[in-house]
Amino acid sequence: MEWTGLNELREKYLSFFEGKGHLRLDSFPLVPHNDNSLLLINSGMAPMKKWFLGQEEPPCHRVTTCQKCIRTPDIERVGITARHGTFFEMLGNFSFQDYFKEEVIPWAWEFLTQTLEIPAEKLYISVYLEDDEAYDIWTKKVGIPEDHMVRFGKEDNFWEHGSGPCGPCSEIYFDRGPEYGCGKPDCRVGCDCDRYMEVWNLVFSQFDSDGNGHYERLAKPNIDTGMGLERLACVMQGVGNLFEVDTVHNILNHVERITGKTYGQDHMTDVSIRVITDHIRSTVFMVSDGILPSNEGRGYVLRRLLRRAARHGRMLGVKRPFLSELCDTVIRENGSAYPELVEHSDYIKKTISAEEERFSRTIDAGLSILNNLVEDVIKKAQEGKKRILSGMDAFKLNDTFGFPLDLTKEIAAEKGIEVDEEGFRSELQKQRETARADRMSRDISGWTADLFSDVQAQPTEFLGYEKLAAEAKVVALSDGEELVDAIATDDGPKAGVLVVLDRTPFYAESGGQVADTGCITTASGAHLSVSACKKTPKGYFVHTCTLEEGMVQTGEAVIATVDEKRRHAIMRNHTSAHLLQKALREVLGAHVHQAGSYEDDERVRFDFTHFNAVTPQELQQVEKIVNEKIFEALPVTVKEMPIKEAKELGAMALFGEKYGDIVRVVDINGWSTEFCGGTHVSNTAQLGCFKILSESSVAAGIRRIEGTTGYGVLRLLDEKNEMLNQVAGTLKVSNIHDLPQRAAAVSAELKNVQKELDDLKAQIANAKVDGLFEDAQEVEGIKIFTLYLTGTANDAVRGMCDKARDKVPASVTAIIGECDGKISLAVAVGKEAQAKGLAAGKLVKQIAAIAGGNGGGKPDFAMAGIKEPSKIDDALNAVPELVRAALNA
Repeated sequence: MEWTGLNELREKYLSFFEGKGHLRLDSFPLVPHNDNSLLLINSGMAPMKKWFLGQEEPPCHRVTTCQKCIRTPDIERVGITARHGTFFEMLGNFSFQDYFKEEVIPWAWEFLTQTLEIPAEKLYISVYLEDDEAYDIWTKKVGIPEDHMVRFGKEDNFWEHGSGPCGPCSEIYFDRGPEYGCGKPDCRVGCDCDRYMEVWNLVFSQFDSDGNGHYERLAKPNIDTGMGLERLACVMQGVGNLFEVDTVHNILNHVERITGKTYGQDHMTDVSIRVITDHIRSTVFMVSDGILPSNEGRGYVLRRLLRRAARHGRMLGVKRPFLSELCDTVIRENGSAYPELVEHSDYIKKTISAEEERFSRTIDAGLSILNNLVEDVIKKAQEGKKRILSGMDAFKLNDTFGFPLDLTKEIAAEKGIEVDEEGFRSELQKQRETARADRMSRDISGWTADLFSDVQAQPTEFLGYEKLAAEAKVVALSDGEELVDAIATDDGPKAGVLVVLDRTPFYAESGGQVADTGCITTASGAHLSVSACKKTPKGYFVHTCTLEEGMVQTGEAVIATVDEKRRHAIMRNHTSAHLLQKALREVLGAHVHQAGSYEDDERVRFDFTHFNAVTPQELQQVEKIVNEKIFEALPVTVKEMPIKEAKELGAMALFGEKYGDIVRVVDINGWSTEFCGGTHVSNTAQLGCFKILSESSVAAGIRRIEGTTGYGVLRLLDEKNEMLNQVAGTLKVSNIHDLPQRAAAVSAELKNVQKELDDLKAQIANAKVDGLFEDAQEVEGIKIFTLYLTGTANDAVRGMCDKARDKVPASVTAIIGECDGKISLAVAVGKEAQAKGLAAGKLVKQIAAIAGGNGGGKPDFAMAGIKEPSKIDDALNAVPELVRAALNA
């Protein structure tokens, strides 16, 4: 066999199965489509569940793919060993009720031994111990000698996950040679050592499991195979692990150049280099598919990977952000197979760079918190407690700031403090168990059927692009619990009625556009008001209705009518989203991409990628461009065309969206061209005009603009006018155009009144300060002035302290002021009192602590917050003794 590069291996595999009648599909995005059971795509078959189940018709009954995958259950092990990685590519060939064992087993052998020319004696086969059919095909048809065959039990060679399709599997192993083995005389396939490496798994889905140990034979079984591309590359390149495979090793070499370290010379250095190499591969692909760093879900996985890589960079001595530099190498090595990486390269680098810079600020905050925790442990040790940092604190530093346990231990050890490692690992285990429970609650098998999965009918025909009313027939009915043949009103309207029609003008909620509303009527007088419409995996449009009167039955003819006024308002707002995206790209830059949208009859909400707040000037420019295109009355055309042709036109696609061979393209006179399945106006002039309502942050790197069109703008103008009229009435102005002058006059009057009030407060404060001197206590020659005031702001309290301090140099003044629900303590110490060792910064901490507060400051003046009002008197009464203690310390 000859050395073969990873990219060449991928192409050889896909071409081989194309030659066997398979349709080659591009990799599906890492974000699962209409599948809540998975956070990220983690296998080749995961995006095809509906085809295996027969819930959707596949584009071909023979398919081959190279699927990008992310797996993170063992993220802590990545880097520590060379075995573990989070990103990998899975080669697969699939049969959906087409061929079976007789075909797939010989094909697998042919590809490995003839196409790749791997020596047959290097390959070993395992089968399920009860699968005589597969064993006979391998031995009698393919000719595998029995000493290269092994039988394993259900744990090793039977694929199932809960209920649903399952079956035995057959695995192909490559013998890497005795140098990789354990040296034991009985070392063979199945041994825990590294000698026999599993390369390919052929799964024969021939049963339907009820999840309780009962299996029914499927009339039409499926084939699902999976072969790790990196593992195959290890075999063909004669290397020990994935980090030595050509494309991955080139990334690793770039890490070496940036860090100035050499791989293979030090274990801990190697760990960090492997972490960075693996994680940058994962994050580049994740960002390219539209995932952004966040604190939950797949965004949290991305953030965790990025921060872990950045932290290991610091451990190797790299103090500056560097991960975006590695993106170029990842994109270069994978761009031929995944052109979206090249297309999104600027955006990928900007996103990763922004998150790394954010982490740089976070890790510094973490260091500050760790130092405070260490100081607290030292203080408690003086009270006889153990010098140990709790496992909970160590875990929070790890979970919140990305601090590794080793770094926390190292910093704590410098102060002679241990870390409760057992407690740390206990908290970590709790987190894992919680995450696992969450995954289980998602029904990770993913084979759950919907309420209408047993309906035997053609998918609903959608007529709503051309018609808003149509004749149709009821295909299925449900009361929300089960399928029924008829539903009638009894004592009144019946809500929650679900209706499936054979054809419908109602748009089903998708792509950010809300569903149509309207009504369904029958000749017999039944009337259903439609409040929602959704599409099932099998293509049925389910109308959520309230049966207002009469009875509706399956098979009955109906008239389905969409609320025309509402639909047109939705169309206006949806078209404005396309205009808005194009305008944003012109004003802000080509990095802007849609990150989500919502269009209903009142407004458009558009989320987009951008890393700063949009300035008022930029918003004004965006709004101006959109309105210019509306006033130009540009024609809006919609066409279906091959995806290749659409891309040549420059049509924009959604990040991470999977498209078929034929796509629907919305073209606004060549100025804006996008893939879109929604409904639109035929001319931009129909929008009337467009107004931005708000701009805000949604998440890191994601901004949101809300806007409205047509009647929405008119309603907005009416609301503004009503508000102006109310203000005019309050200010006693007859003409709203006079409001600016009247507002300015009222503001000036208020300033004068405020100045008079401030002067009066100052006079009162001065009088109270004079009273302080009369009632002062004295402690060893130091005058003690204390006072509690309500309705007094911090500035007034400070002024009183300054006056007392300056008038009596041998004094300590403590004043507590309460204003607008906030209570503050101010302490001033005169020069002569300072000379005797008194300091305002120390005294304010001691006084505030009595009332549950904390603060600090300079020797002459300091302030603190007070949290327990009931203890204010206790705090002020304690001042003389605190001063006495400080003088005698």
